[in-house]
Amino acid sequence: MDSNMIIEKEKEFIDNVSNQHNYDSNIRHLLYIIIPAFIIKYGIQKEKLILNTFKNIKIISSNKENKIVKAYYSSTLKYQNNEYVIKRYMVIQNYNKISLVDLLDNLVHEFNHAINSYNNEMRVTNKYIYLRTGLTYRIYKKEDLSFVKKDPSYLLEEIINTKQTEDIINVIKNFNSPDSAISNTIYAINSETYHKYNSNSYYLEGYICKKILNNKTFIKTLENLRLVGEIYDISTWFDNITGEENSYKELIKLLNEVSNLEFEYSKKKYFKSITLGKIKDTSTKIIRIVEKFNNNVNYR
Repeated sequence: MDSNMIIEKEKEFIDNVSNQHNYDSNIRHLLYIIIPAFIIKYGIQKEKLILNTFKNIKIISSNKENKIVKAYYSSTLKYQNNEYVIKRYMVIQNYNKISLVDLLDNLVHEFNHAINSYNNEMRVTNKYIYLRTGLTYRIYKKEDLSFVKKDPSYLLEEIINTKQTEDIINVIKNFNSPDSAISNTIYAINSETYHKYNSNSYYLEGYICKKILNNKTFIKTLENLRLVGEIYDISTWFDNITGEENSYKELIKLLNEVSNLEFEYSKKKYFKSITLGKIKDTSTKIIRIVEKFNNNVNYR
């Protein structure tokens, strides 16, 4: 379907959702292009999933300033009326000071988490409940819903989500709508970005993982499994390809180490070269695992 046909088709839905949640014109006008871009990215067969996500997850605009966390998607678990209920919402912080492109990036990034969490979001076992966000999950005790732990693969989820955010925004950058208001929004986005959009989120981690993110076997498999919610056997699949037990677990551990070292580096005033050396050593270990995976697949 032509992008302009999708934009026109979804406009009434977007107006209804914007009225329902009392969104201002900034968010409404971005949704005119964000929702069609998601449909183009995931295919018209995923339209219902995408529209349900945007309808059921409210965007909360906050003027609370936070330099580290600019936006977040949250899902919380409750037990009421003899069933487990999930409440979902999104918060955009620094709203009064946010730029157009940052607002676009935040909305696409957080809604992409949500869309990739919607199917098979909750897994219930005898003792625990697993609440999924994309590739990762949080574990709660079934008896009282107390928090147990967070799966460490959240950083890989962010890296993949950032790549998909770039893909979706690059779809938007190529829109050419006859609607003057939409056309002006697209023009403003293109004026503030380079020819190809690159997010500044998780830049170092994404750069280290660049080779595996470009590996079609890896990225297509994980994107598909995230979307349908079949994430619990990924480590076995990854280890079978590398031929090394716990290689996926090691990859996740090393990615978190890099992230922690990056934060440490940003806070240090002295002896920064020592931390930088640790970042390089850890990055080299990640690249070795990536190369082993890449060398053992045919579809690259």
